[in-house]
Amino acid sequence: MGEKTLEERNAEIVKAMWKGVIYDGDREAVLRYIHPDYIQHNVNMPSGREHILHLVDLINNKPKDFVPPAHKELVRTVAQGDYVVTIWEQAQPDPTRPGETYIGHAFDMYRLEDGLIMEHWDDTRKWPRPWNEEKAD
Repeated sequence: MGEKTLEERNAEIVKAMWKGVIYDGDREAVLRYIHPDYIQHNVNMPSGREHILHLVDLINNKPKDFVPPAHKELVRTVAQGDYVVTIWEQAQPDPTRPGETYIGHAFDMYRLEDGLIMEHWDDTRKWPRPWNEEKAD
């Protein structure tokens, strides 16, 4: 078996980041996989690695009113050069049947630079209260 392609290496970095940061809430994974000048295109999160570190803190010490997004299961990864797209299955609230869910799909796209995740896009809609806001008492 030959050496891995750039695309294979980048896809592995993205999958390892997702497991370490989102599933495990590991601050070291943020530092290992996320570029310090990280650019975020999700309306609920500002740019910058420090905001991903804050998210990990929330994952590990959830405030009582913090509602994390539904769990995503990886379906497919597609890579082209420095771009990696992940496609997920995710339970979504059913707007026609209150209290029930259906399986929908979501995507994330990343741009890597020198082996680090530099930029992120996804299909997220604006939340009533973004992750980065502190609750006013």
